[in-house]
Amino acid sequence: MSDFVSKCSRLIKTETGDLLDLIYPPVCGLCGLPADSDDRLVCQRCWNAVCGLEAPYCLECRQFLHNSLRCSSCSVSTLAIFSLGYFDGHLQTILHDLKFTGLRPLAGPLGRKLAQLISDRTNMPVIDFIIPVPLHPSRKYIRGFNQAEEIAREVGLRLGVRFLADFLYTTRKTRQQARLPAARRPANVRGAFAVDDETEILKGKTVLLVDDVTTTGATLRENA
Repeated sequence: MSDFVSKCSRLIKTETGDLLDLIYPPVCGLCGLPADSDDRLVCQRCWNAVCGLEAPYCLECRQFLHNSLRCSSCSVSTLAIFSLGYFDGHLQTILHDLKFTGLRPLAGPLGRKLAQLISDRTNMPVIDFIIPVPLHPSRKYIRGFNQAEEIAREVGLRLGVRFLADFLYTTRKTRQQARLPAARRPANVRGAFAVDDETEILKGKTVLLVDDVTTTGATLRENA
């Protein structure tokens, strides 16, 4: 009986959505033109304007890594960053709408596009786990979700990689990084994260950390 009710519910939602689309055709929240993409919030033209960076880059020296995910210029261990693009224009608006306007469905296409960017790399090692950068419980409660977690979940589904939602967690509430000068950001997040007790499963594995925005890289370094 529950399966029948579930199927009827999905049918009603589908039919209702199609009917509403006829009466009120969905429009792109960025340009105001008809939203012709699957997510119904941003049109395909605006999504096409969000171009991924030409290659992953080194978090330390910011050089693009075309032939490897290890930087030949930096002697220290570095992180290779995959990004959908610079934090400006359409991408900035989309991320702001996701985080501050509560448009949670935007995480879906963001995750799909990030997964495609990663899978297009021929020299990409096998990813064993995907872990989102955690959000402090108080901020998650106010927002209703962790945007990094929503994006990471979609990346995991697309790449077929195990997603560990709560493996990392916060130990204290920090000030918002965006409101601090670059020099003060590392100290703000130092020691603010911890890992689940079952760290043995990560030994010898490749982990993809997912966050919505990185500037100085302080948060990603601390989580790594």
